[in-house]
Amino acid sequence: MSLNQVIRNFLKAKLGFIAAYCMNTILLIILIYLLSGYSKFIYPITISLFILLVYLLFAAMKFWNFSRKLEDAKLSPNLEIDPLKVEDRLIFEVTNDIHAEYHTKLYKLNSTFKERNALFSQWIHNMKVSIAIIDLAYEKGANQQQKLDYLEDIKEENEKLKTNLEESLNVLRLDEFSRDYIPEKLSLQRLVLDVVNAQKRDFIYQGVFPKVQIDESIEVLTDSKWCKYILKQIISNAIKYSPHQVQKTIIITALQTEQSVELEIQDEGIGIAASDLPRVFDPFFTGENGRKNESATGIGLYMVKTIVKSLGHQISITSIEEKGTKVRLSFLSKV
Repeated sequence: MSLNQVIRNFLKAKLGFIAAYCMNTILLIILIYLLSGYSKFIYPITISLFILLVYLLFAAMKFWNFSRKLEDAKLSPNLEIDPLKVEDRLIFEVTNDIHAEYHTKLYKLNSTFKERNALFSQWIHNMKVSIAIIDLAYEKGANQQQKLDYLEDIKEENEKLKTNLEESLNVLRLDEFSRDYIPEKLSLQRLVLDVVNAQKRDFIYQGVFPKVQIDESIEVLTDSKWCKYILKQIISNAIKYSPHQVQKTIIITALQTEQSVELEIQDEGIGIAASDLPRVFDPFFTGENGRKNESATGIGLYMVKTIVKSLGHQISITSIEEKGTKVRLSFLSKV
């Protein structure tokens, strides 16, 4: 802030005081004249103006120092202030809080930005690989008679492209979650059955039998679209990691308490290694099972965790290798 700006601000701040002081001086002179008839006003006016000038100089120095500290506070909250000056201390405590909040938000934005860049970089890489495989399959299919195998490769890679694009869109939608979130009182049984029925073909292909044991009276407060997305990801994983064509069951149950509704999805699949459990919600983490399954992207459970947190729900996973995995999703009970 320039000196001229400081002077203008100071005069604006003290204009009322100067006007009141001058009016008070004039009234005192008039009163003295009326009471004593004293007509020599130069001396009292001079004294009055001198006192006013001394005060304004002193106040201007304080205002200048205060303005300089405010300018410094824009750059750093670590300022040395006089603890005896209550107003200064209170003002700079507020600026410190603003700085702290600003740095916290900036750190979160930077973290989100880096994480988002990593996500999209990986997706772009995945889609480039799929495109390269499609091109190669097309070239081989065009020059040979055995086209069916190559068409199957193209179909598989196209499905991967669709999955990656859908996941990209879902990540972008997270930024506008508050606008795309409609909380409703919904039947938990109906939510689960809708997702199970939509994945009927996957259950049949994998040879897994779903067993839904949820009382139709249980209701939860959630968003239908996002909650179905969560359930789809969890159930898809339960199907994917169940032994192929071995009669296994996925049991889905719900328990209502005074505080919450606990939904449990228990499979009889290959389970998760104990060393992988703490990281299953990390982006792009596929673990031992994911390295054996080429379709694993490591995004599904990351998205589930993010959406669950945004919805105000809770999620936990327990697992025993070769025994199965249990996912527990917790909703608030009072809706």
